[in-house]
Amino acid sequence: MNRKCLLCKRDLDYSLSLAWIFSSDPFKEKFICDDCQSRFQRIDGPVCKGCGRMCASQYCADCMRWQKMGKPLLDNQALYCYHNEAMRDYFEQYKFAGDYYLRKVFQAEFQQFIQQKYPQRKWKYCIIPVDQQTMVSERGFNQVKGLTANLKTEQWLVMDDDRHQVKQSHKNRVERMQTQQPFILQSPAKVKNQFVVLIDDIYTTGRTLYHAQDLLLKAGAAEIRSVTLAR
Repeated sequence: MNRKCLLCKRDLDYSLSLAWIFSSDPFKEKFICDDCQSRFQRIDGPVCKGCGRMCASQYCADCMRWQKMGKPLLDNQALYCYHNEAMRDYFEQYKFAGDYYLRKVFQAEFQQFIQQKYPQRKWKYCIIPVDQQTMVSERGFNQVKGLTANLKTEQWLVMDDDRHQVKQSHKNRVERMQTQQPFILQSPAKVKNQFVVLIDDIYTTGRTLYHAQDLLLKAGAAEIRSVTLAR
C-alpha cells in the first residue's frame, strides 16, 4: 500500500506490528502521517462545562455571559483546540479552499467521538448537523456532513440565505454576537420532546449553535447539547 499524507504529501508508513497482527483490533486506515498528527492539539485536561474549551474554571467567561442571557448551556464537547496553527491550516484547506477529500483526516475519529459521548443504547437522541447552505453553494459540499457522513442525521435546520449574506469567518467577535437568527426549522412537529445533539465543525463564540438551540427549544425539544471537532 503506497499512500501519501494528505497534508504534507510524504509517504505514509503502513508497517504492521506483531502485536496488532495477533490482536482483534480492526485495521485503521491512515490519511496523515504521525508528524502531521502530532501538530494538532487535543483538548486534554480541565475544560469548561459549557463549551468544552480548556479552562481552569468550571465555566469560562463566554459561558457565564450565555448564562446571564438566560441560555441553557450546551455542554459542548470538542476534540481539538482551534487556536492552533495546524488546525487553522487544516480548515483553511478543507473548509475555505474546498478540498473535500480532507474530510477523511478526522472523519472516523470525530464520528467515534460522537458515538462514545452519546451511545445510542443510553441516549435516545437525534443528530442535527448545522447546515450552512450559503457555504455549500460556494464550495459544493457541507463540511459538517462531510465529517459525519456515516452517522444517521436529521436535516431539520437549514440556513435562510436572505439573512446570512456575510460569512461568519469574515466577522469579528462583536459582529458574530450581533448576528440575527440565520436558521429556518423545516420539521417543527418532529422536534417536540426530542433529545438533540447539534454537530458543528468549530465552536468559536457559540452564536451559531445558540441560534439553533433557540429554534429547537421553541419547537419543544426536551434537551439540546452539541459536539464540535474544534473549540
